[in-house]
This record gives sequence, structure tokens and C-alpha cells, in this order.
Amino acid sequence: MSKDLGLSVVAGLASALVFLSVLTGGALSVVLAYLMPLPLVMVGFSWGFKRLLLGSGLALAVVLGAAPSAVPVFATAVLLPAAVLVCLARHCRPSAAGGVDWYPPGSLLAWLAVVAVGLMVVGTSLATAEGAGFEDEARRAITQFFDQVAPLTPSEIRDGAIRLWSALFPAMLGSAWLIMAVLNGVLAQWTVAKSGHALRPTPDYAALELPLWTLAALASAVVLGLTAGGDVGYLGRNAAVVLMWPQMFAGLAIVHQALRRRPNAGMLLAFFYVVFFVMFGWAQVALAGLGLVRHWTRLRRRQVASSQEEK
Repeated sequence: MSKDLGLSVVAGLASALVFLSVLTGGALSVVLAYLMPLPLVMVGFSWGFKRLLLGSGLALAVVLGAAPSAVPVFATAVLLPAAVLVCLARHCRPSAAGGVDWYPPGSLLAWLAVVAVGLMVVGTSLATAEGAGFEDEARRAITQFFDQVAPLTPSEIRDGAIRLWSALFPAMLGSAWLIMAVLNGVLAQWTVAKSGHALRPTPDYAALELPLWTLAALASAVVLGLTAGGDVGYLGRNAAVVLMWPQMFAGLAIVHQALRRRPNAGMLLAFFYVVFFVMFGWAQVALAGLGLVRHWTRLRRRQVASSQEEK
């Protein structure tokens, strides 16, 4: 058996076994849940899409034999992000200078966010009982969760959490999927690059630039969420939250780009991340705002350049 074939088999088995261990629960289940696609993504980033398909097929067969009812979750949480990451990351074209232009990480991030929104919409629609509103169904499920897991929670805390979670429940799931995909993509590329098996060079994440259409997608979701009522408005608001994540990552790239030129860059970045996690919610908003400002500035520069060319 060739090396790449053997690693594909090992990766498929590893992803399936990690997924099955997460199903059983345990102290490490939350950490492991975010690393389920990692072996498959590493194989794809090292040996290509065909080897990813081989490992994915084997992993799917293992899960099908052990927990058939969990196959849809496995396909959505493990196989889909791995397939999207490998498929897009492998795209390249000859450059004008005679080299190779690889698919930019900003575009990959943007399409991951679009897939996350699509999954959020489909999942919410399928999980809602006929005749029930999406938000009402989310509130019912979250209330049931609190009644089973934390029945002694003080009423004011319980009611506040239920209101917040039910309002953003689809976005929380979509955001978790997106963060997992991004985390596994970065970790897989770092690992295979260190081992010398990366099919593409590691991109400069600090120079991350989103495609301009992401601003239009975010604006459309915000308008829909503010103007539409019922389920459409509910999904629009949640889609806007998910589509803010690429802007937040763009803001994070700006911070890295600014700090890495400093002589004490390591210490400054460490301090920044301490503040970021301590003030997580507000820090997210600030970074997303920074990303939006940069995005809007790029758009204005292009408009000015275009108008000058027309004169």
C-alpha cells in the first residue's frame, strides 16, 4: 500500500473514531468536536481531493456501521467542511509573472461563511415542526434544555439566556460550523507545511482580504433582518451574525499586520489576545467594525480609480 493511500485510510478511521467518541460525551468531547475534520483535511491538503474522498468514504462506512442515525450530523459537521476546504484551497491558475496564483484565503473564508448560512437556513427549516415559527421552536427547544440540564438556574438568568439563545440559536450553530472549518483549515495547513507535504504554500493570513461581494451579502442580510417579519426576518438577522465573522477575521488580520512590524510583536499579540478573550463580545464587534472599514475603503478606492479611468 502506498504512503498516501495508507494515510487516507488512517485519516478516515481517525475522523470516524473521534466523531463516535464525541457522541459518547466526556470531558474532552467539546475540544474533540472541533477537531473532527482535521485528519481528513490534512490528507486533502497533502495528497489531493481523491485521497480525501477515499478517507471520507471509509469514515462514512464506519459511522454508518456504528451509529447510522448520526450519519447526517457526521456528513454535515465533518465531511462537508473538509470537502469545501480541500476543493477550494486546491484551486490555482498560472500568474502573469509565470508563477502560480493560489485561491485566496479571503475568498475561501467568504464561501465557508456562505455555506454556513446555507446550512443554518436548511437546518432551521428541517428542524421546525409544521406550523411553528422558527424562533418559537428554538425557544421551546432551549427551554426544554434548561429544564433537563439546569433546572435550578435562577429565573432571571434562565429567562435572559432563553431570550438571547432563542434569538440567535441558528447563528450560534452556523458560527460554530464556520469557526470549526477555519480552525481545521489553518491547523491542517500548518501541520502539512511543517512536515513538507503541503500541496500549496501557506498564505499570509495577515494580508487577508475579503471579496467585495461579501459586503453586499452582509448588507442584504441586515436589511432583510430589519425589514422583514416572521421567519424570513429571523433568518436574516441570524445570517447577518454569521456573515459578520469574515469581517471579524479581516479585522484580526489588520491587527496582526500592524503588530508584527513591532520589535516586541510577540508580547503585544499575546496581550491583545488576552484582552480579546476577556472582552470577547465587544472585541468581536470592534474587530468586525475594523474589517468593515477596511472593506469599505477598498470599495471606495476602486470606485475612484474606475471613475478616473472613465474620464
